[in-house]
Amino acid sequence: MSSPSSLSKPSKDYPETIDPQAVLDELQFVHGELSDNEKASEYIAPVETRKKLQELEHQRTTWEVVTSVFGTAFIGSTAVSIVGLIGLALAWKPLTRIQKLGRLIKLIEKLLEAFEDLGVEALPLIRVPGLQPIDLFVRFPGKEFLLFAVRSFGESTIVYNEKKQALYYKRGRKGSKRWEPDPMQELSDQAYWLRKNQRELFGSSKGVRKPMAKVVVIWGKTQLDQHREHLYAEVGGQKFLFLPREGGACYVIHQSQVVEFTLAYLSERREKLLNQ
Repeated sequence: MSSPSSLSKPSKDYPETIDPQAVLDELQFVHGELSDNEKASEYIAPVETRKKLQELEHQRTTWEVVTSVFGTAFIGSTAVSIVGLIGLALAWKPLTRIQKLGRLIKLIEKLLEAFEDLGVEALPLIRVPGLQPIDLFVRFPGKEFLLFAVRSFGESTIVYNEKKQALYYKRGRKGSKRWEPDPMQELSDQAYWLRKNQRELFGSSKGVRKPMAKVVVIWGKTQLDQHREHLYAEVGGQKFLFLPREGGACYVIHQSQVVEFTLAYLSERREKLLNQ
């Protein structure tokens, strides 16, 4: 568990640091608390469940004390705390909130395991007015940025419809249906808002103008279909699904490709900088 003394020092890239381990600790704590609460409410009528959740929300003042254990690991108005995470989590349906936090925990763990030595910083659940919270903002030294949206649609397969410029899901022989709300459009809207309203996350005005990979991560039992060759872009010597659609281009990858893609993206960016 991180403490203020163990946090990384401000760098020339980012005057204010993000401590991803402290972020992970908080996510795990809130996930555990909400999971316990949901289990207790599993066989209670919906009205009683809502009452339980209200009681949990009232406990936030007590949990504020716990946040001091994690130190100041976050930035300004985007600060993530146990209180803030609970507020966001309670806005989702019971099953959704547990699954969402669980996926983010696994994603951050993967990134830390692979890239902690490279100085990876991860900030989850950034509030965006009028939109869903940003799932995960990731940055590396040298002002390299990625924005992840983690999505799952049960036991289905995701396919891109070029004519409609949208993702569809299909199950067995039932045909395909458009994925609503559109995760790619949500991610593009979030990226636009982030650059405009949270410039401090990018370290400088120059950082705001640098590329940021927008990545939809297909999670769990949901599968990503094979697509036509021209829809794949080469990144760091490897090919990933890249959809240059109106409203903002996005990469779409499977959960199993997260580390592979991130490594390839950093390699690609490093190569471009060397050739400038």
